[in-house]
Amino acid sequence: MTAETFLWAREAALDALERWAKAEARVQGLWLQGSLATDEADAFSDIDAYVAVDDASLAGLWAERSKVLKKLGGPLVWSDATAPGLKAVHGLMKGGARLDLFFEPASAVGDVARPPVRLLLDKADLATRLRGGWAAPVAVIGRQIQTIIRMTRQGATWPLRVIGRGQWSTAAMMELNLINAQVAQLMAVVHDPANFYKNPFSLALALSPEERARLDTLTAEALAAVAEREPAALMTAHLKVFDALVEEGRRACAALGVDYPIPAAREAEIRELLERAWPM
Repeated sequence: MTAETFLWAREAALDALERWAKAEARVQGLWLQGSLATDEADAFSDIDAYVAVDDASLAGLWAERSKVLKKLGGPLVWSDATAPGLKAVHGLMKGGARLDLFFEPASAVGDVARPPVRLLLDKADLATRLRGGWAAPVAVIGRQIQTIIRMTRQGATWPLRVIGRGQWSTAAMMELNLINAQVAQLMAVVHDPANFYKNPFSLALALSPEERARLDTLTAEALAAVAEREPAALMTAHLKVFDALVEEGRRACAALGVDYPIPAAREAEIRELLERAWPM
């Protein structure tokens, strides 16, 4: 699908959503959050849409969510959100548009600070109640990054194990995750702590061209080594990933104002273990 095709499908879904919300008496307002509420969206961006529903009608409208999606053009497939207590559906709409639709009680829309909002429909003076000013909880993110770094490093011997077992497909999955989820996330939070919550598939959009190029180089080297099933080449590629995890982890911790959680001597011991014990 071309960018134009994705853009057309998204605009069609948004148009259907606005028409439904305007006609549905139980809906008091409709707004967007995420990239479509800022200047970050491109033709491939998803729809993060929120509807404020009359409190007494929320349970009933939520029970009809399958019918609602059909009125919006019909999903190819959809699912409920998995977070406990969250009334939201995730749908792949016809044409390829991705829709995340959240249902909120109208009385509570002003209870939380939000990232930027783009108000599409306001039947109940929501403009005065929707509250902006959300800021990423830097201290919380800092602690989580420290935990992720520890967890990644305590699992450092997994490459040795999967290569030793001949699990090359697993090795490929592991390397790509370390590069394009772990290293990318560490890079992204340096730019903005809020990037910690960004969809992993969109992390690269938050990075500089130089950072994206580094991810591409690490990925290409790891894939080439896996494709050739060459243990020595994969060790070389993996050690570059390890060094990137350490370097970017230190930058991320400094940006978030927390201590890097692993002593340099321990990092050196782990790296030496990888070199010494790598299956050949």
